[in-house]
Amino acid sequence: MIFRKEVITSRNNPLVKWASSLAEKKGRSEHKCFIAEGEKLTLEALKAGLPLTHIFVLEDKSEQILERLSEFQNTDCHKSCEVILLSDSAFSKISTEKAPQGIISVIKYLDFFSNLDIIYKEDFFILKGERVLSLYSLRDPGNLGAVIRSATAFGVEHIVLSSDCADIYNPKTVRAAMGSLFKVKVSYVGDYASFVEAARANGRRVFAAELTDGAKSLSNIELSSDDIFIIGNEGHGISPEISEKCTDSVYIPISDKTESLNASVAAAVFMWEQNKL
Repeated sequence: MIFRKEVITSRNNPLVKWASSLAEKKGRSEHKCFIAEGEKLTLEALKAGLPLTHIFVLEDKSEQILERLSEFQNTDCHKSCEVILLSDSAFSKISTEKAPQGIISVIKYLDFFSNLDIIYKEDFFILKGERVLSLYSLRDPGNLGAVIRSATAFGVEHIVLSSDCADIYNPKTVRAAMGSLFKVKVSYVGDYASFVEAARANGRRVFAAELTDGAKSLSNIELSSDDIFIIGNEGHGISPEISEKCTDSVYIPISDKTESLNASVAAAVFMWEQNKL
């Protein structure tokens, strides 16, 4: 690590402006980097050996934070990472938190993130025996982050997303995932229907999580670790085109005192059930 002694105070400093641009998708896409706020996320990223380019530290909290970063000072994979002190004004230009913890890391896009178009079953990219969950048109970044966190807890190794899902690198997603983003494989697919077809052609059952006519109760299905559940959009669920390509539709039996579960909660229930195998 390279520890810079000078303190940046200007909100218009080029480095500060560059880092602040990463809060938006346009900036992230241009620079292929994203931000992770807070000590826990930064330490998780460092321990995982991720490619951090910068760590911004609030001057007022620098003594304690720099002491914790010092253990990574001579790590080969972090030797080019710059640790930079910022004034409160400059730090707030980058931060997206209401109550900043005084540390923000900038990380290059992760290697295991994929953007794939599946046209033929020969292009199928899921490893044999890999536990998979899929999300269709899930738009809320907080929900996406919560699903990623639960996936790590329940042994899911690969999350497949439709191309219109929330951005995996949105600060709200990163925050809600609580470091789990660094521990699970994520893929976006452009042709989602072909993904479902390829999964079934490779011997997997694909279940649409929805309460429709003919849907089966989760409690009545004998699950396999190869099964894939699809969690749909928060408001509109899963499109009929996709549902028709699935093995079956399945629902979680709940009390009649409520209509439905939050998408991230439903995903956690499905993963928990499958993890009991």
